[in-house]
Amino acid sequence: MKEGYTFDDVLLVPQYSTVSSRKMVDLQVLLPKNITTSIPVMPANMQDVVGESSIPIFLQRGCLSIIHRFNENNEDHQISFLRRFPDKVDLLGCSIGVKEQEFDSAKRLIEAGFKVVCIDVAHGDSLLVSELVHKISESYPEILLIAGNVATARGAERLWKSGADIVKVGVGPGSICTTRKETGNGYPQLSALMDVNERRNDLQQELGRQLSIISDGGIKSAGDCVKALCFSDLVMIGGMFAGTIEAPGKKLNLNGETYKEYRGSSTLKPSHVEGAVVLKTVSSTLDSVLDRLQEGIRSGCSYQGCHSVDALKDNPEFIKVSSVQRDLDHNKETFRG
Repeated sequence: MKEGYTFDDVLLVPQYSTVSSRKMVDLQVLLPKNITTSIPVMPANMQDVVGESSIPIFLQRGCLSIIHRFNENNEDHQISFLRRFPDKVDLLGCSIGVKEQEFDSAKRLIEAGFKVVCIDVAHGDSLLVSELVHKISESYPEILLIAGNVATARGAERLWKSGADIVKVGVGPGSICTTRKETGNGYPQLSALMDVNERRNDLQQELGRQLSIISDGGIKSAGDCVKALCFSDLVMIGGMFAGTIEAPGKKLNLNGETYKEYRGSSTLKPSHVEGAVVLKTVSSTLDSVLDRLQEGIRSGCSYQGCHSVDALKDNPEFIKVSSVQRDLDHNKETFRG
């Protein structure tokens, strides 16, 4: 039995730094197919995170943004967004599942102009996903193809070898994902990223192409982003964005407070077997959350002596946190909140 670590279990050890100002830290990320994002965070492709008011802000800030597939007229819904932002096709992606007709859906979406396609299912380490990845990558080699989710190096390797450019890592770490409770399956997120990144480093040379990683789930702060980015290229965030003014979740007023619904589910189903529905307090704008994340990531890089976010991957040093320290940190957050 292996021991696994989450973001709360460790801290990065501060390093000697020559970074004169955190503002000078480069947060750009170069992805496969020569696509560049301005910052290393992206919204989760969930119906209560990406929508009419939030997608324009994410795109304006240079975030890779994937439209969710949980809509009655899924393809038309996604194409309508693409037509609104014809100059952002490198950053605006579409989502598909793995049902029989999904290749036809991918074909229609790509022919409509999408350059980024995400095969988005709860358990990405499966024959169905690998076969669909292979079929799309062979038919449309110019497309930036994202696939997931996986939790192991073996799962990531299968998707990369099938033709994926980016693998989404995370099974059950999300704040409202109940996969671990309902199915008993999962993997501590930081350990999952460490294992997948280690395999990525070897596999890139073998395959002769750039391979990237998205960390999906478990992010509660900018500090978690910094830890995740030691082993991934982008961090996917849901809950922190779901409580913003621009988030598309249904608005509710209770006892003088404003809340928004945040639904977590890997597939659209009435029971939400692998996701819960919670209320998020509406407390800030999307821009302010993105600003806070940017500032925190830049500061984290400066503590590590890194002039770019990519440099975080150069032999980061971690120290395990005791349970006493974790309790102290939790009490600090409770006091602040």
